[in-house]
Amino acid sequence: MYASQTGATIRQIVSFRVASLWIATLCLCVLLSSGNATAAAAIKLSNQFPPQHHVSKGLQVFADKVKEYSNGEMEVKIFDSGSLFRDAEIVKAIRNGSTEIGLVPVNKWSGILPAVDIFEVPFTFSNLQSLEQFLNSGAAPLFDEAFAKYGAKVLFWVDYGYVQFFNSKRPLKAPADFNGLTMRAFSAGDAEILKALGAAPTIISSSELYIALQRGTIDGTTTGMPAAVARKVTEVQKYMTLANYSTAEFLVQANQKWWNALNSDQQEILAKASQDAEAFIRQEVAKAEDEALAAIRAAGLTIHELSSEERQDFVQATAALRDSYLAKSGELGAKLMPIADQLSK
Repeated sequence: MYASQTGATIRQIVSFRVASLWIATLCLCVLLSSGNATAAAAIKLSNQFPPQHHVSKGLQVFADKVKEYSNGEMEVKIFDSGSLFRDAEIVKAIRNGSTEIGLVPVNKWSGILPAVDIFEVPFTFSNLQSLEQFLNSGAAPLFDEAFAKYGAKVLFWVDYGYVQFFNSKRPLKAPADFNGLTMRAFSAGDAEILKALGAAPTIISSSELYIALQRGTIDGTTTGMPAAVARKVTEVQKYMTLANYSTAEFLVQANQKWWNALNSDQQEILAKASQDAEAFIRQEVAKAEDEALAAIRAAGLTIHELSSEERQDFVQATAALRDSYLAKSGELGAKLMPIADQLSK
């Protein structure tokens, strides 16, 4: 009898432990499932700028609007300051799906799609409005189609502002005024523009720029107005030519396969949030340009804004760079350039 009771007790204990194990396993599965669902809902967005930058603030607008329009069912997690992917890595990361969304410097596509370099063809666009007009006049669908072939979906475009000429010697009103000047260029393409105008270009990092200008190692530099104020270029330069000769353009892209897997409601939410973010950034860029111009005036620099006739002289002086772009940009470049030209008439 004792043995029988002992056996029954053992069976009860075993049954209890099996049941407990089953319940624990079920709970674990539920937790894991919940965790996976949360991770799936968090959309990664890679950003190279620090969080205080106006472009980063625009990306936060995008994230906030996605959450708002989806009633909290979709969440965008922004990885600032290149903490997820750097400039040189982002195109590959977008294409292979390592991140769902990323901020991409347009020129990082130039090795695959040389036509994207149209934004760096000198004197092609005259003001911030012309960039938006260019995209809305037929360029955007052409870019959409081209990027889609390489696994990238354009969500929205990010204007950044124009590059201007600064120097300490004289007003730069014509290409001949560049002769004999040594000027810092921010890229190889920018160096080609300075060469075409008659200056001797040198590439110097932004961290070394102020000292080089202060010591007279170089006579001038090319940079955007907000950057000139932030880097205190205004303290060591006397002249600025407001030329709007080149621009840095960015875009926010998604992995095409990931985008295609979304349902129509999710795509509509992202598209609507994209419109809000694009409009916000354009407004902030225009504000930053105006504030920087006012600060440059207040610093006492002599500012010369190119007239339409003077601008045409610069266009002619750099015509070879335009021809080079058309030669290497293929069918897409041949379609994009007439759209840009029409806006300048």
